[in-house]
Amino acid sequence: MTAKSTRRIALATLLCLPLAAVAVSAQAKEYKITYIQGVTGNPFYTSVACGAAEAAKRLGVKFEAQGPQQFQSALQLRVLNAVIASKPDGILFTNTDPVALTPTLLQAKEMGIKILSIDGDVTDDSVAISNIMSDNTIGGAQAGEFLAKALGGKGEVMAIMNSPASPVAQLRLKGFTDVIAKYPGMTFLGPQYTANQTAKAASTVTATVAAHPDLAGIYTLSTNNTEGAATGIREAQREGKIKLVGFDTSDPIVEAIRSGVVAADVVQHPYRVGQLGMEMMVAALDGKPVERQVRTEFVVATPQTIDTPAVQQYVYKTHCD
Repeated sequence: MTAKSTRRIALATLLCLPLAAVAVSAQAKEYKITYIQGVTGNPFYTSVACGAAEAAKRLGVKFEAQGPQQFQSALQLRVLNAVIASKPDGILFTNTDPVALTPTLLQAKEMGIKILSIDGDVTDDSVAISNIMSDNTIGGAQAGEFLAKALGGKGEVMAIMNSPASPVAQLRLKGFTDVIAKYPGMTFLGPQYTANQTAKAASTVTATVAAHPDLAGIYTLSTNNTEGAATGIREAQREGKIKLVGFDTSDPIVEAIRSGVVAADVVQHPYRVGQLGMEMMVAALDGKPVERQVRTEFVVATPQTIDTPAVQQYVYKTHCD
């Protein structure tokens, strides 16, 4: 067995063990760790924060979560600078722009603050001790396969995403388009961008339906875009005629899945991501080695599976228990 295989087995074992089996114990010092979200109020980031808070309580760590009120790198940079000034021991960080935020994160690293990336590295991969995320290319491919089969391999489809700057979104898009390209009967109209604004996603759908009345499928790459696209389908009175496949959940998305407006939704496990992030940060602060890249699993929720226990454990939180 190769060393690489051994590492994969060790990681798989880590992800499958009960929490008590993977918990690490902090040293006498009470570490101060902050999670900086991409934007406040987003169920994915809230779930990460809830998981991190649970692990912090278990490990005796002082923890807080902060973030900008809009998904903008300039606003997130202000939050980052304020957090750095408070001199935490570690920062869990979800970047809104992998390029713009790198210099400041490097400064934090030089100050002795450990950085752990949640849901994607910045451009300099020496910044973070680890990066925890789902395999977004595979998630995008699963969305593409579901949509292609739901449409019988034919029809016009589009994608709605936040911006072209996000590496995570680009991976989700690539996985999707690689699959769609295998179906000659399908026409991809390309992506449209919303800057993470739900209202913009809704108006994008209604405008596209007006220009392309035969639009058959929509792929949305994030929570706000899925919520907005569902609203746009209702406003265009195309329920049951347009298949919507989304990424990430929220309470409105869960209801849209139950009603059939959302045909399927790729769901990550952000609560577990937050737990792992905190556990690995404390391990690193204790001087222990951690995996550089950790991939977490996800499920595809449909109207038939959304209320099953296997899927419900993945559904995102709007507040911590």
